[in-house]
Amino acid sequence: MASNSFYRPEQVGDWGAPVAASGASYAEDALQLADGTEIFFRTWQAADPGAPALVLLHGLGAHTGWFIDMGNQLNAAGLSVYMDDHRGFGRSGGPRGHVRRGSIFLDDLSRWLDEIQKRQPNAPLFLLGHSMGGIFATYLAADDARSGRGRVKGVVFVNPWVKEIIKTPLGAVLTGVPAGLLGSQKLFPLPPNPAVMTANPDAVRLLNEDRYWVSQQSKAFLVQLLRLRQGILRQARDVRAPALVLQSEEDRSVSKQHTRRLYEALASADKTWKTYPGFAHDFEFEPERSLLDADLADWILRHRA
Repeated sequence: MASNSFYRPEQVGDWGAPVAASGASYAEDALQLADGTEIFFRTWQAADPGAPALVLLHGLGAHTGWFIDMGNQLNAAGLSVYMDDHRGFGRSGGPRGHVRRGSIFLDDLSRWLDEIQKRQPNAPLFLLGHSMGGIFATYLAADDARSGRGRVKGVVFVNPWVKEIIKTPLGAVLTGVPAGLLGSQKLFPLPPNPAVMTANPDAVRLLNEDRYWVSQQSKAFLVQLLRLRQGILRQARDVRAPALVLQSEEDRSVSKQHTRRLYEALASADKTWKTYPGFAHDFEFEPERSLLDADLADWILRHRA
C-alpha cells in the first residue's frame, strides 16, 4: 500500500525504489530518436509476456521518478508498465522544457509505442495520461482510431489538462505569447508552486530538492502546448477505445468541470468516470493512492481482450 514515506533524499527525485514483482523484471533504457535525442524510460515487465502493457505519460515538468512506487504496485497487480521522460524532461535529452513544435512529442511517443510493441508484440496496449500527458494520450488515441490501427486497447486519463485553474498575470501573457510564437527559449514567468500540486509534505520536500523537475518552461514551449490543449475536446470526439477518466476532487491545477467535458466528448462506447475525494493534482504522491492503483489495474485487466 502507498504511504507518505517514499522519499529518500539520497535518491533525488525518486518516489520509492524500483521493485519488480515475483517472476517479473525491472529495467531502465533509452530510445534514440531520428534527430539523435535520447529518451529515457523505465519498464516493469510482467512474468506473462502477454500481460497488458500500460504506457504512462507524465505531466508538465514531471518525470518517471515520481511514479516509481506506482509502477511497482501496478506490476505487482499483473501489468507490464512502461513510462518515459518526455524530451527535455527528467533524464531525457533535448533542451530543458523547450520545443519549437509541440507535435514533436506526439511523434516521439508514436515511435516509442512502436518500440514497446516490438518488445511485447502480443500484449494489449493501454495509455495513461496525467495532466499534460492527458493531452498527448487524447491525440494518440484519436489518431489510432482514425488510422484504423487499433493498437490502443484502452485509454486512461488522470486529471487531464483540459483547462487550468491557475491564473496567469495578464502582463505575462501579453509579453510571453508573442515571444513564444517567435520561438523564444526564455522562461515563461510563472514560478512553480509545489503546494498546488500536492499536500503531502514529503512530496513537497522531494519537489524542492529535485534537480530533474523542470519546474519552468520556455515561452515557445507553453505556446505550443496551449495550441495542443485547445484541440483536446475536438480530438476526443475521435477516440473510440474504452476510456477511464479519473479526477482528484482536491485538484488545484486543472478544472474538474473541464475534465468532465472531456469525458462527455469522448466517442468511446465504453467509458467510466470516477473521482477521488481528498486527492490532489499529483495523485502519485497520495497516501491512499493504492485505491486508485487497484481501480486502474482492475479496469485494465477486465478490458485486456
